[in-house]
Amino acid sequence: MRIFSGLLSFLAEFGASSLALFLAMLFAFALPAAAQGGPPFIGDDPGTPGDGNWEINVATYAERHPTERIYNAPILDMNYGLGPRIQLKYQVPYLVDGADDDPSRSGLGKSLAGVKWRFYDSDEEGLQISTYPQLEFNNPTSSLERGLVDYGTRFYLPIELTKKVGPFVVNPEIGYWFANKAGAAWAAGIVVGRDVTKKLELDGEIYNTANTDGSNHWNTFDGGGRYKLGEHFLLLFMAGRSFRAPSSSQPQFFGYLGMQFLFSMKHKKP
Repeated sequence: MRIFSGLLSFLAEFGASSLALFLAMLFAFALPAAAQGGPPFIGDDPGTPGDGNWEINVATYAERHPTERIYNAPILDMNYGLGPRIQLKYQVPYLVDGADDDPSRSGLGKSLAGVKWRFYDSDEEGLQISTYPQLEFNNPTSSLERGLVDYGTRFYLPIELTKKVGPFVVNPEIGYWFANKAGAAWAAGIVVGRDVTKKLELDGEIYNTANTDGSNHWNTFDGGGRYKLGEHFLLLFMAGRSFRAPSSSQPQFFGYLGMQFLFSMKHKKP
């Protein structure tokens, strides 16, 4: 734990040029890749758990702005494979929000439920395409009254793509958040990475989201990966920051650290 705490602290102080150099070195020496979006990254990919399989992620997420600190501790992210190309999802965080001039607030955050459908899958071309509609909604708690979460429901409609390009796997995503005027937003990002060893995968990500009314513009980069601890357990880690100067809408640091549990509800035939 101390190693990864130190890694997050170090990357929090990383400048844009330093992390860009790190990612360039990573890609320059890339091996055949198995890059994927999804936890711990912001964007997602067309992959699904497989029929009858569970993917459960339990994690902590931290986000720092000049005068505000936001924590999701923990995030519970549950995913189930319904057939070979469909994934059902439910996610909910416990939020802790602290500001310099106000006392910290905590409570249940908004839920996120969705269905991913990989509607195109070509092994020969190495191309996969999916859509992943998701609904974000308030829970029946006091978080809304205390100003911990925003009022309203949002619907996200993205398209994810994975394509092999030489030794790389390129994983872009683009989508739109349907909501009232204040919550509607475009989002787009890309994840690229490589397998360093049989157990360790490293990836880099660029992600951008912008509210249609101009109230918020998130423009970030991050690096992270997955480390296989066992057949059914993976360590997930990621850290990044904004390309721009830190502000209320541009994080000076954000990071994700969690565990992924993989198991099946179906018994294998002997």
